[in-house]
Amino acid sequence: MKSPAAEITVNGKPVASIFNERIVSVTVTDKEGVTSDTVSCELNDGSPFAKIPMKGDTISVKLGYRETGMEDFGTYTADDPEVTCLPYGMTVNGKGANVRDQAKQHRSRHWEKKTVKDIVSEIAAENDLDPVIDGEIGSHVYEWFGQQDESDLHVVERLARRHGAFFSIKAGRLIFAAKGTGRSVSGAALPHTIATPANIVADTCKTTFSFRHQFKKVKARAQDREEAKVVEVEEESDENGTADYTLAEPFADETEAKRAAGAKAADLKRETIRTSVTLIGDPTIRAGALFFYSGVRPELDEIDFIIETATHTISKSGYTTQVEAKLYVPAKTGGKTGTGSQDRSAQSGGAEATGSEAGSPRPAQFRSPRSLGDAGGGRRY
Repeated sequence: MKSPAAEITVNGKPVASIFNERIVSVTVTDKEGVTSDTVSCELNDGSPFAKIPMKGDTISVKLGYRETGMEDFGTYTADDPEVTCLPYGMTVNGKGANVRDQAKQHRSRHWEKKTVKDIVSEIAAENDLDPVIDGEIGSHVYEWFGQQDESDLHVVERLARRHGAFFSIKAGRLIFAAKGTGRSVSGAALPHTIATPANIVADTCKTTFSFRHQFKKVKARAQDREEAKVVEVEEESDENGTADYTLAEPFADETEAKRAAGAKAADLKRETIRTSVTLIGDPTIRAGALFFYSGVRPELDEIDFIIETATHTISKSGYTTQVEAKLYVPAKTGGKTGTGSQDRSAQSGGAEATGSEAGSPRPAQFRSPRSLGDAGGGRRY
């Protein structure tokens, strides 16, 4: 049996490792999107006492196994440490997004004839962040786009919602990427995760089918300036739906309206099937990666998921990874399937997964259960 291992440093100085038995538990929560990743470490204190982290200190985390090495989970900003005395202990907490207060302040301005990449890059630079932006999504040109008494973070979130993207701030980078691709912004495939009876913790596997989220179409409105009239566009969401969903926000042109409708259509369908399961700890499991069941149950084995949250916990009881995932649906941009599914199709030779959406192939090399040791590398941006 492998031995779980963790390394925690504050400002580059080791404060805990599984080898000196200072760690009681450590939990890293990795999320897709703007919600900040977090770390929480419960430590034995005293003999000697550990230095209490101050606000703004940098916490670095590595998790894995002593025999096979550890994966880097990045850096976090210290937030609200807590110490206890007699007996002595300490809880060290950290948040992944190092967002300065200026990014949260409201202001008004506008851009003319700028691409999404131009706008997001400018906002990133103003907040001392390096922009990492999906090429296709970033290419959309706005004749006029306004920031109206809202924060920089809200502007980027609004753009992401319109264009079927998620944005996240990790390790000093503002990441703006297509949803549901199973790939990093750089185009590298994230390691797939396959859950089997061999790596599932008993009594933790649950899948929910939410029929209330089934909408047949998503409609959006745009202003046709040449004709001086409002036009309506629509995108298919779920063929089993009966009602239509209408976006309340008007859009500047038909292209943007179709992108927004396609993004919402994909989001609504993702919510129709959700699953959660706890696995034997695997440090390569990350949010945004594809997830499958194999040999678990008929019908469930045929569904493709994408990981929304991966929670890694090491304690005296061992190492586990809790996965929360939703239905894999490629984002639609202006009526076209997002590039991620096309890339994966090429990678897998175009093989289709039974019961999955067209354009949502299960990679051929993952059709049979893989061993825990074959997980591959960690997150790559």
